[in-house]
This record gives sequence, C-alpha cells and structure tokens, in this order.
Amino acid sequence: MTDERPTDGTDWRTAGPGVRLTDADAAEPPRETTPADGQAGANFVVFEPGWLPGDCAIRGTTLRPEQPPGRPDGLDAEDVGQTPYSEGNPSAVRTVVAGDGRELRVKQFLYDWAPPAASVAPLWGTEDPTPVEAGDAVGFLGTDYKGNRGACVQRARTQVEVSVLDGEFDDAELEGLLDGLEPAVDADPDADADPADGESPAVRQVPFHRLSYWARYRCEAVGVPHGLWAHGIARPYDESVPCSPVALGDADPQLLVPGDDGVGAAYALDSAVTFPDSGAVEAVYRREDNGSDHLWITAAAPDSELGPDVPPEPADQPAETRETVELRGESVHYAALTEASGAWEAVWTEDGVTYAVVAGASRYLDGDAVRRLVDGLEPA
Repeated sequence: MTDERPTDGTDWRTAGPGVRLTDADAAEPPRETTPADGQAGANFVVFEPGWLPGDCAIRGTTLRPEQPPGRPDGLDAEDVGQTPYSEGNPSAVRTVVAGDGRELRVKQFLYDWAPPAASVAPLWGTEDPTPVEAGDAVGFLGTDYKGNRGACVQRARTQVEVSVLDGEFDDAELEGLLDGLEPAVDADPDADADPADGESPAVRQVPFHRLSYWARYRCEAVGVPHGLWAHGIARPYDESVPCSPVALGDADPQLLVPGDDGVGAAYALDSAVTFPDSGAVEAVYRREDNGSDHLWITAAAPDSELGPDVPPEPADQPAETRETVELRGESVHYAALTEASGAWEAVWTEDGVTYAVVAGASRYLDGDAVRRLVDGLEPA
C-alpha cells in the first residue's frame, strides 16, 4: 500500500489501520522547531520550561513527526529518530537545555496504550525514586535507562522525561524544571478550538483511543513494564475495538468502574477498548480536575493472556509495599511504589474475572484512598 497521509501535521486526526510507510524517500527526519510550533505535529499537549537554572537556556527543540508504521528498504530507524525495536513511528518533541558545562534533554510524547510503569517508566529499576512536586501532578527523580540522572512526570496525558546528558543538575533544579513546565500553546480552554489549528485544546478534548498511535494504526506494540506486578503481554492492537461509554456495561468480561461517590467520583472515563479475541476489556480514567492523574482498569477472562497471574509475580521494580489485603470480600494483591505519592496497584480475581487496577502517582491520593477506591468499584 502506498503512503497516503497528510503533510500538515494532522496525522493523528486522519490515520487509519490500513496506512503504512512504504517509500523510504517519503520518510521525514526530525526537524528543528519551537515548542509552540511543534504542537501542530504532536498528538499530545506540548510543554515548555517555565523555569530554568540561572546559567541555562534552551539550545534547541526538534519535532519527530508522526509517520505511519513501516521500515521500507533503505530506511533505518535512526534516519527518522525512532527505536529499532518496533516499526512504529510516533511523534515526539525533544528540547535541549544547556548551561555552564552541563546539558540535559527534555523528551515529550504520548505514552500509549499502557500505564507508564508505576509512573517511573524511564527510571525503571531505581531503588528509591524521589517523588517531587510537578505542577498539578507528582514527578520522580532517579536514574534513567541510560544510567543518567533523570526525572519524569505525566501531565495532561503527556509523558515528560528528563535526562542529564553532561555535567550535573541537582535535585532542586530538576524538581524546579518539572514543576515549572507550562503548555507551549496557551489557548483559551473555553474557546472553540479549530481541529486544524494545532492548538492544545484540540488535543485535550480528544479521547485517548483516538490519539493512541498503536490503536489508530492497529500495529504491533513493544512490550513494556506495566507496573509493580508483572502484567500480561503487549496489547494486540490489531484486534482492539473502541468501546463507547454506553456499550461499556455490555462488555465481556464485566468491567468494574469507579463509584460515583467517595474517591472514585473524582475520575471520569477517558477511553475504553475491548480485545474480543483475547477476552479482555481495558478502560482509562482521568481525574477531572487536572487531567493528569490516571486509573487503568483491566478485566480479563481466566484464560486471557492480557490479565496478570493471580497471585501475581512482582515486577523488577523495587516498591515500598507489596502485600495481600482483604477488599471486596476477596484477597487483593496490593502494591505501592510509595504509600504517600504512588503509584499504586491492585490485582485480584472476582466472580471468575481477573481484575487489575493501576493508579498513577497523585497529589490527591495515598494508599488508604486507593484501597477505598478499589473497594468502591462498581459494575459498569
């Protein structure tokens, strides 16, 4: 199939499962931009530093534009700034901050379709990741997958990952960078947003499954850690079916959703998908007052590969808590990266269905609140 796609940065609005990159000459390498201009080519809210250390300045920003999946002959993943572990070509924005003998990079992208690994995806394996304030969310400091001092946060569904490339930045500076992030496009959220103008409100108002690169193109994803308990295999997007809120109650297996009182009342459904051939349903909920905090809820049939084993095996990420607690009249396997700030997880079997709840790090929850949330889940 030929590469039929727009060239105006609106791929996330028009891409379909049959589109593939087949011509190496049509591939676009990363290009110089500004955070504000980069918004038009991104399927996520682009942020820019609102605070920098006194000796530092932004040295440059590049946009890796979204392109259909594919590695046609003559095209190396490095040519388009992509990973060699997948044929996917999602978008990302990369900003370099440089100072006196030191440098870091800030990478932003939509982390889809999976919870971002106990809220510390790029810092996976860090013994004691440090929670820090990051605007309306909780970020973390630690050591990243390259062995560099790093930091991360998810804001407004955007995954932000910081890596120190040269020299040193102290913890206060890294926290200040995360805490000072601001949307690069400051449009009026009450105004009518033109879907073609690239402004962030258009992205903010779109359901997650319509932004998800892997779900839109129905292409094979890379297996990634989900969290503190070992979860199932990478999601088979080629069989995923978006599920409307109205149809969610009829999904098989039965999904449990946040109750409309107590802790769960703060969360609203963002998106849900079913995997009919794999016997699983998955839904993403967001905290309504910040759009950053998230809940991932999975329901899997007993023979489904998409649900975790019960009892689950610990993932290879240290955690403050891993224990079995009594909730819902069941033995629930509960874990917390940190009890005070998260992330938190619960895995159990109820009425023959395996459930997994992943709650991302939050300024508004703690371990007690998450256990109440799980106890208050109701049938969809």
